[in-house]
Amino acid sequence: MHLNRLWHAIAVLLLGANPSPAGHDDIPDPPPLSVSQPMPTDLRLDPASVTVSGLSSGGFFAHQFHIAFSQTVAGAGILAGGPYGCVEVIKNPFWPFWKLDRTSAAVVACTHYFGDRYWGLRPNPPRAEDVRKLIEAAHQDGEIDDPAHVADDRVWLFRGELDAVVPAAVAGSLADLYRLLGVDAGALDIEPGNPPRPANHGIPVKSFAADSRFERVDCAEHAPPFVIECGFDAAERLLRHLYPDGFVQDPVDPHDAGSLLAFDQAEFFQPSPSAGLSGAGYIYIPDVCRSEECRLHVAFHGCRQNADARGDERVHDDFVRDAGYNRWAAANRIVVLYPQATEAPGNPRGCWDFWGYSGDRWRTRNGVQMQAVRSMVERLLEQQGQRQSSPEPSPSTFTR
Repeated sequence: MHLNRLWHAIAVLLLGANPSPAGHDDIPDPPPLSVSQPMPTDLRLDPASVTVSGLSSGGFFAHQFHIAFSQTVAGAGILAGGPYGCVEVIKNPFWPFWKLDRTSAAVVACTHYFGDRYWGLRPNPPRAEDVRKLIEAAHQDGEIDDPAHVADDRVWLFRGELDAVVPAAVAGSLADLYRLLGVDAGALDIEPGNPPRPANHGIPVKSFAADSRFERVDCAEHAPPFVIECGFDAAERLLRHLYPDGFVQDPVDPHDAGSLLAFDQAEFFQPSPSAGLSGAGYIYIPDVCRSEECRLHVAFHGCRQNADARGDERVHDDFVRDAGYNRWAAANRIVVLYPQATEAPGNPRGCWDFWGYSGDRWRTRNGVQMQAVRSMVERLLEQQGQRQSSPEPSPSTFTR
C-alpha cells in the first residue's frame, strides 16, 4: 500500500481530530467494529428536508421509519422493499384465521429469501388495506406518528423486473399503501428503470468503476456487493424526486467536494446481543454544508451490505461509497447519513429489522433500531438550535 494511503487508513482507524479526504483506503478492510469519533456537530441542515431510502431490508426499514416518524420524514425512496409490518399481516395458508409467524412470513411471503412455500402451500401476499389498519392501530396506541403526515410527502419506488427476492405483489402492495395514505400520483413515482436492461435485486448504478473486491455486477445479476450496473443511478433518480427544487443535473466528484467519515454509532443505543447495530456509522458531508444550509438524507443498506461484515463476501465500503449517493449529494448540498446494522442472533446477514429480531417494539418509535436512527437524526438537526421538543410519549421530535 502507498505510504500516504497507509497513513489515511491509520487515521480513520484511530479517528484523529482532522478528517481526511474520502479516498477508498480511508476505510480499512475490514473496517473497525467501533470508533471513538463523535458525529460531526458543525453542519447546517434544514430540519424540513429529512428524507430516507433503502435497499431490500433497508427498503423495508426506510419505509417503516417513514411511517413511524412521518412528522419528521418528508419523503422516501424504496428499492425492493415492502409495506409496514408486512410480517404481521400474512395469513397462515393452512389456517387462514391465524397469522403466519413473523420469521416464516419474512422469508416466504414478504420476501422469497427461502422460496415461496410454507410447508408446501403458498401464502398470500400482504394486502394494503390490512397494513393500513395495522398503521391506524399503531397510531391509536401511541406507537407511531399520525399517518396523516404521509399524504403530502414525496415517494419513489423501484423493484427490478428480474428480482426474485422481493415479489412483485409485495412491492405492489407498498405502492397501494402509499395511495391509501393519500400520496397523490404526482408525488408517487414508480420508477421503470432501464427497460432494455431489466434489473435484478440490487441498487442500480450507471457504471461501477470503484476499487472493489468484486468484479462488476451486471444489471441482470444478483451477487455481492449488490450494486448493479444498469446504465442509470437509482440514487440520482430518487434524490431528484425527493428534492425536485433546483436539483443539479450533473454529479461532482465526492472525493474533491466532501468527506466520508466514520462516527461512534454506539452512543445512540444501549448495546445488547439482539440490537443488531454496529458500533460504527458513516456519514458523507459535502464541504459546503459546514457553511451553507443543506438537506439530510438517510440511506439504509441491504442485507450483507453492512460495512463491518467479515468473510469472503464482505462488501467493505461498496454501499457507503459506491452506491451513487455521494456524487449526487455533493452536487446538491445533501448530507447522507449511513446508519449501520450488523449481525445478531436471528439476523446472521446484517439485515435491518423488519420482522422483529431486535424486540417486540421493532416497528414502533421505541424500537431499538428505530430509536437509534431517530437519535442520530436529532443530533444532526439539533446542532442548528432548531429543536422542537414535545412531551413523551411523543411524535417525531422534529417537524417540517
